[in-house]
Amino acid sequence: MSSDILSRVVDVSKFGLIFAGAQKNIGPAGVTVVIMRKDLAGRTPASLPTMLKYSTHLKNNSLYNTPPTFGIYMIALVMDWIEAEGGVVAVEERKRGQSQTAL
Repeated sequence: MSSDILSRVVDVSKFGLIFAGAQKNIGPAGVTVVIMRKDLAGRTPASLPTMLKYSTHLKNNSLYNTPPTFGIYMIALVMDWIEAEGGVVAVEERKRGQSQTAL
């Protein structure tokens, strides 16, 4: 969902895993967003390195390694802006209006 995350309302309950590169709509390059059903996190081969297991990050509240603090700060600013604009619903409505104007 790298290209459209936070540009429209999405029912995340319909997905087992959502992965998005944040550089387009959320924050700086290198930051990713993962939304995952908890039951899927444990379905990982034992041979997979610890760092690559979602269960590792889940157990450690996403703090298994040093978090990218600048990227997190930038995401917080974007989230504050989206909320101030009226949330994802308002962002989606504005984008629909802009796309109609462009036609």
